[in-house]
Amino acid sequence: MDRIVFSTDPLPKRLRFSAYCEEILRPCGLELRTADQSGFHAHIEFRRVGMIDIITSTLTAIDTARTPKLVRDGDDALIVMLLLSGHAYQTQLGDGHELNAGDTIICDSAYPGEYNLVTDSKLLSLKIPRIRLGGLLPQMSRFAGAKLDRDPVALQLLSGYLSGTFGVDFGDNDHAARLHQDHIVDLIALALGTEGETRTLAEQRGAQAARRAAVVQAIETSMADPALDATLVAARLGITVRYVHHLLEPTGRTFSEHLLDRRLARAVELLCDARQSQRRIADIAFEVGFRDLSYFNRMFRRKYGGTPTDLRHAAGGGRPQQ
Repeated sequence: MDRIVFSTDPLPKRLRFSAYCEEILRPCGLELRTADQSGFHAHIEFRRVGMIDIITSTLTAIDTARTPKLVRDGDDALIVMLLLSGHAYQTQLGDGHELNAGDTIICDSAYPGEYNLVTDSKLLSLKIPRIRLGGLLPQMSRFAGAKLDRDPVALQLLSGYLSGTFGVDFGDNDHAARLHQDHIVDLIALALGTEGETRTLAEQRGAQAARRAAVVQAIETSMADPALDATLVAARLGITVRYVHHLLEPTGRTFSEHLLDRRLARAVELLCDARQSQRRIADIAFEVGFRDLSYFNRMFRRKYGGTPTDLRHAAGGGRPQQ
């Protein structure tokens, strides 16, 4: 299974911390401590993408330690910790780092160390095989305590790219999962400061994929705006209109085609929703971003081979309203 959700909420308070330790983190080779077990709360969502484990966590204060004894398990993976909210400290190989919301640091499983949340916090962590990241950063002799602060744009792209990861269903498409994995690793390498040809390659793969995802997400979230166009999205993302079109070229569809397809798909969802059966079709068309009803009807027929009225009737929506 590539996705797991765990919450302590349904459990009795006296069992929450022990259940979290046994079911979630202890099998990962970590020792956990908290000053208030009765008040402990955690909500965890885990998924695997290729060879990368991705975890989002909402937690009360907790100390997480990789002890010398646990290091003997031979796991040398690199853990990227992105603190979304709260306050934390990381210590490893004699160095300590204070972390605030937005800070991202690497914990190296090959060495003892601690990552301590001192307040209620939300974080996103990635467990990456050392070889996947080390190959892109041959100049780095030490990953423990390395901050992802060399390229703020790459870090911002990484955060946005990861925010959509849990909504992606890869199914049996292993190739798509591997591409997603590679793009994540590329963005991490850029944020760590990879240079030369490796940086060029990472920018071409990871950064472009993340920006492409951001364009598609902007279409998804703002399609109801009749004024939405490539110029508006470019301004929001801080890139040029030409680059927006360049990013979408590999998809085989233009910006306008992406926008039209998403608006039509949303219209279909509403037309098939029994709760919307008494709404006028014109109102639905305008809600999803169309300005002209005749254009909506024409594009709808071209894509689906029938009218919105036909679809609503076939979906059992009763007598359709224009």
